[in-house]
Amino acid sequence: MKADSQLSDAAIDAALERLRQDLFDAPAPEPARAMAVGPEPIDFASLEFEVERMRKRLAIWEIFMSSMRDGARSWPEVQRSLTPEDFEEIVKICDGVPLRDLLLDLR
Repeated sequence: MKADSQLSDAAIDAALERLRQDLFDAPAPEPARAMAVGPEPIDFASLEFEVERMRKRLAIWEIFMSSMRDGARSWPEVQRSLTPEDFEEIVKICDGVPLRDLLLDLR
């Protein structure tokens, strides 16, 4: 647990700084276009779909990370360490979407 917190302090600070820069350094909309058309509406259906897909990906990677915390150091070791319950949970999370497509963002 101590190694996780040492890694996460610096990594989290760096990630937050990059996020701040990305948010504040975004280019401003062109004034003529913004006034004529207005801001682009948010496609909430697409956003909701992407958030749900990210949640599924995270849940699956958390299962894999659990194997790594238990000592798996390579992908074959992770695969061998998965229990039948892990496989059932992954199938449930995927909900009919191929695992490869979900994890690798193939559309």
